[in-house]
Amino acid sequence: MTLKRRSTDIEPPEFSTVHRPRVLVEEQDGAIRSSYVNLLRDAGFEAVGCGGPEDQEGARCSLAMGQARCPLVKGQGCDAAERADVIFFSFRLADERNRNILKALKRLNPKTPIVVELPKPQSFRYQDVLRGVHLAYAPVTGHSLTKAILDAWEAPNPILESLRK
Repeated sequence: MTLKRRSTDIEPPEFSTVHRPRVLVEEQDGAIRSSYVNLLRDAGFEAVGCGGPEDQEGARCSLAMGQARCPLVKGQGCDAAERADVIFFSFRLADERNRNILKALKRLNPKTPIVVELPKPQSFRYQDVLRGVHLAYAPVTGHSLTKAILDAWEAPNPILESLRK
């Protein structure tokens, strides 16, 4: 699915009804997001991408309640995140708004594993935000991304294990 920028005809990301591991790719750069989505689809995942507040400005997100903003900016839920089995978060953590979006994703989707991409030296700088997430150190490769997603999805989290039974 290709998302257009800043247009009123943008459709929010949606998963199909066929169940394969569903991954929501949160990446601001459209070309990189598309590459991640295609890579994950080729690896057998069902993947959709979202570019966040700038990309979804004007989008008809069902939870945006008529507002031209990504619902996560205001701490509200995201339909795609709620249906995802794993969330891959590649927004730049140097931006405080992106850190707040990550916090909202964690708070609103506590049973959904989140994989965060970041350069290894930054893992200490943002350790308060990264608590409870899985890390994929940049630059990610197809193999490292797929492995990080699978490791997160298959994590021996007691909450996740009870849901999968």
